[in-house]
Amino acid sequence: MSKSHRHWPDLASGRVAAKPRDLKRRKQREAMLRPGAQAPCYPEPEPPVWKPLG
Repeated sequence: MSKSHRHWPDLASGRVAAKPRDLKRRKQREAMLRPGAQAPCYPEPEPPVWKPLG
């Protein structure tokens, strides 16, 4: 296997790189625990104007 692409963490450095999926899950968990910002509030849409056909 090439040195630029390793499947296993480098044991010599002692640092374990997180996988992208694990990073995403961690960010999602943190976002759920953190109180979120207020959702944007939009005005009520106007009702459609019906025109007679023909």
